[in-house]
Amino acid sequence: MSGPLHLVLDEITSGTPTLAAIARRTGLSDDVVRAAVDHLVRAGRITSTGLSLGCPTGGCGGCTSAGNGCTLPAALGDRRPGLVSLSLTRRVA
Repeated sequence: MSGPLHLVLDEITSGTPTLAAIARRTGLSDDVVRAAVDHLVRAGRITSTGLSLGCPTGGCGGCTSAGNGCTLPAALGDRRPGLVSLSLTRRVA
């Protein structure tokens, strides 16, 4: 592994807390950092777990903020705003 993938994985390993911080520390654009994280998840190098914050998966119907001025778009597809925990996976030799 080399280039942006290596830089992003090193930052995750060192505990850099956010994708924005990874971008700042590596000099990579936000889009490149997101693409690298997506690739690392697909490759099984890290896992991504959504935390129970943000929009409900069922949409606005089950949300307590629905009708109370929520400004989030109703249809965001599979990518909902909210916190995500990234964890390193162990590599089996």
